Amino acid sequence: MSTDSVLAALLDAMRVRITRTFPDQIRTALSKLSDEQIWWRPNEKSNSVGNLVLHITGSLNHYLNRQLGGMAFERDRDGEFAERTTIPRHELMARFDEMVANAEKTLAAMTAARLGDASPEPRMNKIVAQDILGILAHVSTHAGQILWITKMLEEGALDEVWMLTHRQTVWPPKPGA
Repeated sequence: MSTDSVLAALLDAMRVRITRTFPDQIRTALSKLSDEQIWWRPNEKSNSVGNLVLHITGSLNHYLNRQLGGMAFERDRDGEFAERTTIPRHELMARFDEMVANAEKTLAAMTAARLGDASPEPRMNKIVAQDILGILAHVSTHAGQILWITKMLEEGALDEVWMLTHRQTVWPPKPGA
């Protein structure tokens, strides 16, 4: 397999996880919680599921859709964590889903050749590939937190969600892959 083919396959795998696998896991978790549970926090120093969804939305809109996709976005990172009102699930999900749709556009336009371009965040990374890997790790971490909180609040609500969403979004491989 050529280097270009490997890079294209890695880019596609990152795109699927960022725009399908982890968002599907987050949506599934949110569907199992009441609005009150979404905004529950074990203590004042901890984040609620709602805060984590706002944070993922803000972070990806900034680092992926704005920095790599060129889309307009003004971020209020502190506000993502400071939110204490109970934003209804449907409103929270509308914000999240808009970000995911834009992420799909950003990553669909990304090419394997661009992965070696200079990062728009040189304090953090040298090249775009590192930016995307960082975004993937960030979403994975917070998706895991959301799933753990959901499992804690609703026993049995997410049995096998890890494998089911992975299979639905990644398998079977595309024809010819």
